[in-house]
Amino acid sequence: MLGTLDQLGKVDGMPSVPSLRRFISSRPDFPVVQQGRYGLPYILDLDTAAAFVREHWRDGRNERRRLRLAAVALEATQLPLFKTENES
Repeated sequence: MLGTLDQLGKVDGMPSVPSLRRFISSRPDFPVVQQGRYGLPYILDLDTAAAFVREHWRDGRNERRRLRLAAVALEATQLPLFKTENES
């Protein structure tokens, strides 16, 4: 069934419409029938789009979190160690 981005956002378990819009723009492989732009709504096959979001949404979020945590851990290992005056 064809529908709009707003309709996809109302499907149970879907992220918000702004989050979906960012997700679509970050995934060139997102199944879009008609790309949305000023004055024209996104047209999507709702079943296909919902299945794609369910399969890939959490993966992308977890991957970004994993990369952020890895960067923090790397930065922590590169901090110089300072000795106090009492240590030799």
